[in-house]
Amino acid sequence: MSRDTGFTCRVDDILKKHSGIGVKTFNLDFTYCCKPKAYEYLHRWLQIAVTPGIEKLTLVMPGNEDVSFPCPVLSDENGSSVRYLHLVHCAFRPKDSLGFLRNLTVLHLDWVRITGDELGCLLSSCVALERLELRGCYEITYLKIPSWLQQLSYLQVLECGKLRLLKNEAPNIHSFHFRGGQVEVSLGEALRLKNLDMECYRVLRYVHEELPYSVPNLETITICSCSELVAFTPSSKFLHLKHVGICIIGACDYLSLVSLLDAAPLLETFDLSLVTFRNSMGELLSEDPSHLRRVVGYRHDKLQRVKISSFYSSKSLVELTSHILENSASLKCLRLDTTDGRGIKCSAERSHKCAHLDRPMEARKAVLVIRKHIKGKVPSTVKLQVVEPCRRCYPVEL
Repeated sequence: MSRDTGFTCRVDDILKKHSGIGVKTFNLDFTYCCKPKAYEYLHRWLQIAVTPGIEKLTLVMPGNEDVSFPCPVLSDENGSSVRYLHLVHCAFRPKDSLGFLRNLTVLHLDWVRITGDELGCLLSSCVALERLELRGCYEITYLKIPSWLQQLSYLQVLECGKLRLLKNEAPNIHSFHFRGGQVEVSLGEALRLKNLDMECYRVLRYVHEELPYSVPNLETITICSCSELVAFTPSSKFLHLKHVGICIIGACDYLSLVSLLDAAPLLETFDLSLVTFRNSMGELLSEDPSHLRRVVGYRHDKLQRVKISSFYSSKSLVELTSHILENSASLKCLRLDTTDGRGIKCSAERSHKCAHLDRPMEARKAVLVIRKHIKGKVPSTVKLQVVEPCRRCYPVEL
């Protein structure tokens, strides 16, 4: 008996002997089942398991099969008790409002083939929905989150490659997590939004120009942007923002980030991660310290902890670090990580190469820059932590 046939027979035998009464949770994972005939049982298995009283339903299909979720199994009273629905690698085509999903609180769709209209049809009945998580739903080009989803507090939209417009009208979202390309994002007046995590095109400019007005109560921002210059000061401020994490891919004038720090007068932690290119390394070793730019008129008196990962010898990066040291009265800890961020040390069992370090020579230059331009500016009240390349392989003294 093959592995696939054995799986099919075991599941079929179990469900034939079960009336379905009393089932609260049903998880069906076809990940390692490659026999097409097994999917012929899917509708019948779900009809047995999905009965009044079921609360949690998970279906995981292999990514190389064209399988549709049988929506009729959720009709009538069968879906009225479902609170959690998670579908992976299948088509989901609700043609009419599934009104009996009125108690659904979590909808999680991973790599599911569903259009924006079909999802809108589904959401029209999910008035109790609290969490909506979408990943890789590539047929969605337009996504509207309707205002009647009053209970929706968590929205996640990741890697929906054809999405071009996301419009939110749900008023009580607390956390928003988005990763995509050139997408127009409108969060509406999400006054309850506290946590924002975004990776997309021109996200720094979006944070500066839009968010202080539409979502003024943010407490945590985590964003990722690519080679984006920000050289303007917002006229409004994030009066509740305490934690900022930024990942920047490519070159940037890092000193321009001062305007974002200034927009958050209660900011306590600032975490900057860098992904740089080799042709931008080593520009500062011979720079005269007197030529470094200074920005006056800014104070960051609540800032306590700053971390910069993949720190390298960039003039504007040293200017930003110097500015923070000189204008942050409450600063307690400054951590500068000159490695690739993985923090793995080579050991006696390994060769004399730092196998973990992708940029060892640039990291060594960064340590020298810290010694020359930054170490002397650190007040005695601030703990300076410098993560260096392995000294056994690349010795350098601070």
